[in-house]
Amino acid sequence: MRFLETGYKKRELALGRRIFLKALGAGIAAPLAFRMSNLALAEPSSAPVRLFIYFVPHGMPMEYAEPYGSGADFLKGSTVLSPLAPFGKYINVCRGLGINGFNNHEAVSGVLTGVKDGAGVDSVDHTIAQALGVEAYNLGANPYRRYQDGTGFDKNSYLIQHGGVWVRPTEDPAAAAAAMLGAVGGGQQGGGSGPEADEVAFRNEALGLTERQLERMQSALSGLTKEQNKLAVHLESVRSLKAAADRPVMNGCSSKPALPALDALAGKSVFEQENLRRVVDAHLEVAANAMVCGTARVVTMQNLWVNCDLPMSFDGGPGSESPYHGATSHAREPPGRMEFATVQSWFFARLAEKLLTLLDQPDPLDPGNTVLHNSLIYVCSEIGDGADHNSNVHDVYLGNQIVHSYLPAILIGNAGGRIASRGVVDVDTDHVNMLATLGDAMGVSINRFGAQSAQPIQELKS
Repeated sequence: MRFLETGYKKRELALGRRIFLKALGAGIAAPLAFRMSNLALAEPSSAPVRLFIYFVPHGMPMEYAEPYGSGADFLKGSTVLSPLAPFGKYINVCRGLGINGFNNHEAVSGVLTGVKDGAGVDSVDHTIAQALGVEAYNLGANPYRRYQDGTGFDKNSYLIQHGGVWVRPTEDPAAAAAAMLGAVGGGQQGGGSGPEADEVAFRNEALGLTERQLERMQSALSGLTKEQNKLAVHLESVRSLKAAADRPVMNGCSSKPALPALDALAGKSVFEQENLRRVVDAHLEVAANAMVCGTARVVTMQNLWVNCDLPMSFDGGPGSESPYHGATSHAREPPGRMEFATVQSWFFARLAEKLLTLLDQPDPLDPGNTVLHNSLIYVCSEIGDGADHNSNVHDVYLGNQIVHSYLPAILIGNAGGRIASRGVVDVDTDHVNMLATLGDAMGVSINRFGAQSAQPIQELKS
């Protein structure tokens, strides 16, 4: 049997034979033993990290976002962010982020480009995707019928710039599913060859091992050095998978995932406000499944547009009859501020239910960790508080109350271990440094946006 490529060093060949024979001695069938020897010699590889950017316009009323508690449940007391509480161990709420030099909603053009009007700079999703050699997907939940002829999209609508061109998001989740999940179920994941395909095959076979076989294998490998003992990591991952048999795990996504939210949207217009809940849910569901499968690594989702003035009274929505942009986000009295908080909280509830819940499962490409651990979700907005329309760090005066405001910036997930979860983090910096942090978390170095230099925020790094 030729189980190693010619040209490998003799000691590597000997190590491969050693692992192969030890596995056979532990009672493992030859094909699986062969895979084990290959994997133990393979170059260390990390699971692919996924980035999801979630844009919600108008900022938030900070007095209803704070105060935050401590520990894993630090978000339970937050009216706006409480839907994220079950995922507290993955979350950083970043305080003190600001965009300087912008006025009002024009800041939307700089949220992801870092510069005013996006002049000469692509948005960070495109920059990261280009460096990784993958597609940057752009989704939009925009219930505005005039979008169908393009007249509804204006300078206050664009968030994403790719190749120097502003990009209108994909409004139809069915089209997003075709783009991001179209290849799933059509054959061997990862092209049918190479290390990824080999590891998927390994896990599928290894899941059939008995606990006794696992114990024998662990004992047989006890003599290997730490550097050579990559297989031990796989064995622990198999144990974790076997222990979590009651959780849905898609091994390589060899079949198309179920998409009930997308199915519920069939035959309905994605531009009608009454269907906004269905569109939001379907987009999140499609994105989550594509992230689990590994077929989408960089996804942005834009909710509404910055001067959207629709009432949020649609079926399954937050139940607000007031116009979203004017009466709701501009409110200064307590009842209006509470309504604003309830509306913004609704977007976090959809994110939690339709994306985070699915990502909080073992990663098919790294079963020892969850997909959420191997992802980074960035929640952002173009202004800090709708009442003052500030994009910089700013005090909002509400009668006798002063509310300290800054750009909402929430990170969820650990980017495969590059981002630490510390709860509430005071960053006190320009938002371009957050964009550099996203790049750094994805393994892409970005040190400049236009004329402005940038660097990752050290307080967020592991």
